Amino acid sequence: VLWTVVCRRNLWVTGAAVVLTIPQLLAFCPLNFGSELSEKHDFRIMTYNTFGMPEAEQGATIADEILLYNPDFVCMQETPDTQGIKYRYKGILWDELTARYPHIDACLTTSLGYLSKRPVKTVEVYDDNKYFCYAVYQSSIGNRPAFIINTHLESIGLTKSDKRLYMGLTSPKQKHSIRGVRSRLMSKLRNAFEQRAEQAEIIRAKADSLHAAQPEAVVMICGDFNDTPYSYAYLTAKGDLCDAYRDGGFGPLKTYYRNRFYFHIDHILYSGDFLDATACRRGSSQASDHYPLVADFIIKKPT
Repeated sequence: VLWTVVCRRNLWVTGAAVVLTIPQLLAFCPLNFGSELSEKHDFRIMTYNTFGMPEAEQGATIADEILLYNPDFVCMQETPDTQGIKYRYKGILWDELTARYPHIDACLTTSLGYLSKRPVKTVEVYDDNKYFCYAVYQSSIGNRPAFIINTHLESIGLTKSDKRLYMGLTSPKQKHSIRGVRSRLMSKLRNAFEQRAEQAEIIRAKADSLHAAQPEAVVMICGDFNDTPYSYAYLTAKGDLCDAYRDGGFGPLKTYYRNRFYFHIDHILYSGDFLDATACRRGSSQASDHYPLVADFIIKKPT
């Protein structure tokens, strides 16, 4: 009898915990059944950390992946400048990119860039000469003005040596104690967390100022946050915006996959007052250390 009472009490505690954490669980593992990328959208956007656009060892190049998904707007991080992209894909691929995207710009200083089917104006660029940077682009979605913030937040701060150490720790063939490496890795990770927290506050303030100046405009934030859903940096940058993967994705997701770091750190945030995310999916090209993230939207009708 006592065991039955204890089990029932534990069941209630477990059930309450699950209910209370549903928002967090759905942020990491949304369950939008039947949401697929399709031609039935008003706007499609892609965010892609291109890792310098290296040649693909096998499979699709970064340009191939962009052309395959055919987004209306592409936010790129860690990209070569425009001339570098042209040199990388000179010939047929470059011709296809420029035919599809007449508006292309990539900045050498920030390593941020865009491809767009519609006219774009870069209204602000910021770079801290380390890892944090952002650019604000002004364009349009349908007949509505739009501001798109493209950003790259602080890296996790681990060197190649640190990553090799982590690879050894996570290898099933090797047995290591984490005691000797805890201080080495955790201090770097802690510093990166603190840096991203401050940077996310800057991004949030920028999004708020754009909305205050032009309330009728769509505001979007895309990029490599180097942090997961429901982290402080993510929640701060998100503010009152919606998350495209939360609203249009299905199942757990990883957008970074190298060195046994499997994390969802690339995000697309948007103004829910004007748009609905109907689908959000990850690309498959392994030309970069990140997968691209693609989202479809429909424009809400005025009420």
